[in-house]
Amino acid sequence: MQKKITVIGATGLIGVPVTKALLEAGFEVTAMVRNPDKARQILPAGIRCIKGDLQIKADILAATQSADGVYINLNATFIDKENGFNAEREGLDNILEVLKSTSAKQVGFLSSFLARDYRGEWWVMKMKQAALSKIKNSGLRYTIFYAASFMENLENSMRNGKAINTIGKPTPKLSWWIASEDFAKQVAKAFSLETAINKEYSIQGPKGLTTVDAIKIYIANHKELLKMANLPMGMAKFLSLFIKPLKFAVPLIETINNDNEKFEATKTWEELGKPQTTIEAFAKR
Repeated sequence: MQKKITVIGATGLIGVPVTKALLEAGFEVTAMVRNPDKARQILPAGIRCIKGDLQIKADILAATQSADGVYINLNATFIDKENGFNAEREGLDNILEVLKSTSAKQVGFLSSFLARDYRGEWWVMKMKQAALSKIKNSGLRYTIFYAASFMENLENSMRNGKAINTIGKPTPKLSWWIASEDFAKQVAKAFSLETAINKEYSIQGPKGLTTVDAIKIYIANHKELLKMANLPMGMAKFLSLFIKPLKFAVPLIETINNDNEKFEATKTWEELGKPQTTIEAFAKR
């Protein structure tokens, strides 16, 4: 029987390639989305799109009740508030409660090294850490992915027009940048392996680079004429008093700068496959 996977968070930057990879791997894929018509324009044909709201448990049940596995990709953004409804907190609570009444045999969850290793007080990262504990203590069979930096950030959250932006003083710390398509293949592989149950995987790309070096390589290989720009941290903190995206970005950058990523994906590569995409190749696409 074809294995059925429901994806929650299918239309995001990382969710789209994961959903596509699951379909290409032969899974029957359902995407729980807020706007099915819009989702069908983004996702490949063959994906069943069902309307759902994480605040409504009946919606979650409708999307997952026949699923063998569920992949969850939830992210906080600058519009989220600590005291409001958050997908990765109350939404995840609802998902886990509903899944306990279904036949789901595996829950895949995208997290990050930043969340796993966080030691500060920013509510967003503390929420992400709590999400990990909830999943591991839920009694459900899980597979957690701790991701490094995604190359897609270079052309999305870090890009503004022709500029690739950084905030604050450059750090010499390395991150093993990975393309979402490579990660997506690893997710699909994990859902096909019984040995991936109750396991945590480090998700890293083929080469460790500083943020500045990654940007330079991206710019040098891109067909457009791009440049690197920097906003001093002091100015960013001042502007964050008035600009909501910066109010979110400043503590995120501080978290990244304080993180000390080490290469630890050898086991992941052995079990789920080695990422092949370099930043040079990514920039040329």
